[in-house]
Amino acid sequence: MLNFAWAVLAGFALGTPAVPLGLSVSLAPPVALVAVLLGAAGCLLSAVFAAGWLRARWLAWRSKRRLVTAGSPPEKRRHRLDGPTGRRARRVVNRYGVIGFGIIGPALFGTWGSAMLGTALGLPRWRLIGWLMAGVTLWCTVMLLASEAVIDAFGLR
Repeated sequence: MLNFAWAVLAGFALGTPAVPLGLSVSLAPPVALVAVLLGAAGCLLSAVFAAGWLRARWLAWRSKRRLVTAGSPPEKRRHRLDGPTGRRARRVVNRYGVIGFGIIGPALFGTWGSAMLGTALGLPRWRLIGWLMAGVTLWCTVMLLASEAVIDAFGLR
C-alpha cells in the first residue's frame, strides 16, 4: 500500500516519467500505471484550476491597470507566452486544436507544463483536462511498455 502511495505521489510530481519509478518499487505493471495516472490526474486538476485562478486575477489586474494608464502613450507590449515554449505551444494549438495539444502536450511540455500552458492560452478548461488525461494515459502506456521491454531485455527482474 505504501508503494502505491509513493507511485501516486511520483505521478503527481513527475507525470509520465513516474512509470518506471512505480515499477521499481515492485508494483505490478497495471497497478503502477493506475497509480501514476491517479497522481497525474491530481496534477492536472490542481494545475489547471490554479492557473485558471491566477489567469483570472491577472486579467482583472491588467484591465484595471489599462484604465488607469489609458491617457499615457502606447508602449510596446509583450504578448503573453512570447518565449520559445509559448510559440511552440501556440503552433501546436493552432495546428491541431485542443485535441492535438492534449495528446502531444504531455510529451513536449510535461504534465505540469502542458496544463499551465493550455490554461494560459485560454483553452476550455474541461476539454483541456479531458484531452490532457487522454494524452497522459497514452504516454504513460508507452512508457510502461518501453520500461517493461528494457527490464526484460536486461533481465532486471
